[in-house]
Amino acid sequence: MGLFKDFKNMKATADEHGGMPSMKDVRRDIHSTFDDRGEREILASGIAAKGIVRGFVSPVQGDRFAMQIPIEVQPLNGLPYTINYVFPTVRMQTAITAGMEVPIKIDRADPNRIAVQWDAQKASIAAAGGEYAAVEAGMAQTYSGVANASMEQAMKNLRDGTGGATPPTTFAPDVQSRIEKLEQLKAAGLIDAGQYEAKKQKLLDEL
Repeated sequence: MGLFKDFKNMKATADEHGGMPSMKDVRRDIHSTFDDRGEREILASGIAAKGIVRGFVSPVQGDRFAMQIPIEVQPLNGLPYTINYVFPTVRMQTAITAGMEVPIKIDRADPNRIAVQWDAQKASIAAAGGEYAAVEAGMAQTYSGVANASMEQAMKNLRDGTGGATPPTTFAPDVQSRIEKLEQLKAAGLIDAGQYEAKKQKLLDEL
């Protein structure tokens, strides 16, 4: 009885989304889900480097099996450069967000192709005290520069004797943007409602 109900519910759900997929569609979806897009090869033979995450994970338009995130690649030899890292969703094994340092490998043939070393990233996050602590540290790393710039501008105004005639950058936009990022983290499931409210209140107390 339970199995029959499950099949009935499955058919009803499929009908709501245009009908049951064909076996060809199922095989294609399975292939797309588990296709590593060459990442294991890069991890096996690529060049070790460090990456700095410069944004947040977002879906790839037209590709429901992949995600994307901007990463600044910092090779051992050479200048840093930023790429839009597109990776299979199934490869994402732990948190990755703005401000984090992540271990990566660079494709020897194409420096614009990289792969995150997820096992090493998990170990790094565990050492940092867990995903929430790592995400919080990444956000602090990302937005601390804004606060420093605000203070430097204010001090410059005082030294120049403008007395604030030239409005310095305030802390409010920084707090507002950090609250927005907290909302994104909550929506992505990286923090729960209690952590969101506690961190939000802490930011509001800084005003």
